[in-house]
Amino acid sequence: MKPVNDIFADIVKKVSKRYGSNVSFLFGDWAYISNQLTLWGKSPKTSKLKFPIICLYSPFTEDRSSAETEVSLEFIIMVNTLKGYSNEDRQKTSFEQVLRPIYNLFLDEIKKDINIVRSYNEVVPHSYIENYRYGRVGVIGEDGKPFSDFIDAIEMKNVNLTIKEVKCYGNRL
Repeated sequence: MKPVNDIFADIVKKVSKRYGSNVSFLFGDWAYISNQLTLWGKSPKTSKLKFPIICLYSPFTEDRSSAETEVSLEFIIMVNTLKGYSNEDRQKTSFEQVLRPIYNLFLDEIKKDINIVRSYNEVVPHSYIENYRYGRVGVIGEDGKPFSDFIDAIEMKNVNLTIKEVKCYGNRL
């Protein structure tokens, strides 16, 4: 079975291509994601790659008690914003122009991916949250440290999927 992190790294590459502009991917807990984005921001080469970004929160549990693996995942899709924006500014600039289009492409690519079972009647089961608060008051990580950027975000919780056992033998001989 292809690792879940790799499945979603590949899905985000497809999202980026269809979006027509870079969409980055990270996986890890909030402290790791925050630290990586802070590091990326220190280099002119990587700072332009920070946003927009799709992050897969870990750890997550893989139920491997049957032939196919069941997972319940959480993602956050983020874009940088300005603290002074009103919610109406955020809705237009962040959500309508960037976050919702990326979210829709992400769902579409999940539905198409060969590693994911398609038994959802074209629906990817999850909870959807638009978070305007992070852009206004900032984000405090689990470690108590403030996140270095103001962001707007769509959070996807309880993304319940079944991962196929795809046989890949590669170039073994």
